[in-house]
Amino acid sequence: MIRKVLLPLGLAAGIAGGVLFSASSASASGFVPGGVYPSVQACSDAGNAGFPQGRWVGFYCQSLGYGQYELWVQPTY
Repeated sequence: MIRKVLLPLGLAAGIAGGVLFSASSASASGFVPGGVYPSVQACSDAGNAGFPQGRWVGFYCQSLGYGQYELWVQPTY
């Protein structure tokens, strides 16, 4: 009786854990916000400054309008 209850629960927990693990590793390769800057040049300078420090492996600047730009970075984890 106990085996009939615990086996499905263990299987469900294993599947849920696998889904959570795969979701976290997939999101690790994505871009995250890195700051807001008053110009595209300032944003680009900040993005390029992170490479020699090993803080990220990629970046891009997204226009927010009104002359502001958001830096998005791809962390090295």
